[in-house]
Amino acid sequence: MELGPLNNTKNAIMVTLFACTGQGKNHYTLASIDRQIELLSDKHKIDVGRRWVFQCLRDLIDAGYINRKSRYKKSTEGQSRRRSSMLVFTIKGLQYLSARMVEGSRRALNAVLRYVTGDDKRWPQLPDLVNQLDEPVDNELLGWLKQTIVGIADKRKL
Repeated sequence: MELGPLNNTKNAIMVTLFACTGQGKNHYTLASIDRQIELLSDKHKIDVGRRWVFQCLRDLIDAGYINRKSRYKKSTEGQSRRRSSMLVFTIKGLQYLSARMVEGSRRALNAVLRYVTGDDKRWPQLPDLVNQLDEPVDNELLGWLKQTIVGIADKRKL
């Protein structure tokens, strides 16, 4: 699904989520929906409800700008308990922010590209940076993706 140009709310949500990552120090955020609504109101003067924020996040995920990373924690009895999920920026999402001159987004994009090309071994992992696919990815497609990302990284070094 391609969104085309983002409306003001979705654009503000992208910028707000990026600000919650520490201006690109992390590739993910744990900001709650209530905190996002508060920041949208304070910083962007946009007043929206929880349902609209969830819908905008769903649209951004479907368009490939962000992903959700599920998290679990084991209790002392050994039972798994679900925790709030992380919102992770994809390469496409960071390119979107970088094209709009959001401060720190180019640095974050370069860090992600360094990770994907093998220069950096920290989290996030490759499946978190590309769109989640329902069907398994074959090795030929994954090799093509890595070559494409290396090509983008080489062009950025020029």
